[in-house]
Amino acid sequence: MELPLVIIFLGVLIIGAHVLHELFDRIRIPNALLLTLVGILIGPVLHLVKLEHFGKIGPVFTNLTLIIIIFVSGINLKLKELGQAVGPSLIFGLMNFLFTAGIISGLAYMGGASGWLEASFIGAILGGTSSAVVIPMINQIKMNQKGSAILLLESALTDVLCLVLGITLLSAMKEGVFSAGAMAAALWQSFLFALLLGMLAAVLWGVLLIRLTQPSNSTILNLAVLFVVSGTADILGWNGGIAALSFGIALGNIELLKRVLPQKWFYNRKSAPIEKGFLDEIAFVLQTYFFVYLGVSIRFGIPQLYALATLAVALILLLRPLSVRAAVWSKMPLTDLSVMSVMMPKGLVPAILASLPLQMGLSDGEYIRDFAYSVVLVSLVLCSGLVILIYNNLYFPGLLRWFFTGIVEEAPASDKNKEHPGIPAEQTSVNINTEAPAAGNTSAASASSDVNKDIQSG
Repeated sequence: MELPLVIIFLGVLIIGAHVLHELFDRIRIPNALLLTLVGILIGPVLHLVKLEHFGKIGPVFTNLTLIIIIFVSGINLKLKELGQAVGPSLIFGLMNFLFTAGIISGLAYMGGASGWLEASFIGAILGGTSSAVVIPMINQIKMNQKGSAILLLESALTDVLCLVLGITLLSAMKEGVFSAGAMAAALWQSFLFALLLGMLAAVLWGVLLIRLTQPSNSTILNLAVLFVVSGTADILGWNGGIAALSFGIALGNIELLKRVLPQKWFYNRKSAPIEKGFLDEIAFVLQTYFFVYLGVSIRFGIPQLYALATLAVALILLLRPLSVRAAVWSKMPLTDLSVMSVMMPKGLVPAILASLPLQMGLSDGEYIRDFAYSVVLVSLVLCSGLVILIYNNLYFPGLLRWFFTGIVEEAPASDKNKEHPGIPAEQTSVNINTEAPAAGNTSAASASSDVNKDIQSG
């Protein structure tokens, strides 16, 4: 494709994405699905764009998209909602990861994997949900703060699990040695140390910012520090996404420190009204290109694998309501509970990880890649389709209302369906706009370093 045509295409994408976003109430199809289909059309179908055209820019772009979307999500989260969501998110995320990884591993083994190690690798990299896909979708359908926070934290937690377990199992496949101790150490170090790094960086930056610049000029500097914090976490073998999330949460709640420390130490984020709009627009542009890039990255395998992937996703969807029932302790709107039950799309990170065994010349490399790609595509299509049904009240609300008895928050009859069919009017729009390795033994750390160069991270 000629350079002028590329520039025109990029502009048309952004215009089209904005138009689709504004027309969502009418067409009721999430941007994520439509833009991914555009990527599939220009990529693996028409071959107008190839993944090789992106070179080393592709992994860099996907990593920037991830950390900016996670940062914007975190900066808009308040500690009250976060505190209410942490417990449910841990239960919800761990249950869904175990369900998903177990189902996919079993079907991958029965479908042709040469051993349980290879099947477990497929299950591990596909066990979580994609922050970069989940967050734009829940924003577009206007979930409330609590439901959005639970889904955000679920995706952040499972990102860590997918990457650390995937990298550890990849190292075991390569070297024939598996260390459960190294994997456990990598998990807690990747999560905890990245969390502390982000929080400490936010406090220090909150103190320094007012001495370096005026609050109205802080937005670009915040992004610059975000890149430094996330990149540092990745270099140290921790999780850059978790560091970006904790940096955003701490920075967004920095005013709370004024209760115990002198107010003059910290700048006032409320004095920079353009910051939120600027960050939201940057996130919107990046996620638009991300979905197209995801579509271009898809590779079609044999049809039988798509049938197996459809079965896997269907089983996952049957089990997710159980984890919702176990994790949610207070009442929520039925729409939010329904969306949480179907929000299981996979993203670019499993697609990238799945391509590594083939590049390394390992056994089952082609099977692993094709199976993972099929699950990514099927999960995105089915998730988007079910969201459309929920938004149009074409699902089974009576059955779900019965299943979620005791945790369904009923809206007054006069308030229902005023603005959005299928969405209670008391729900509010949330600006939560969204896949990173760890330390372990020598082999695992080496594998993590090599993978970081290719992934970081989509």
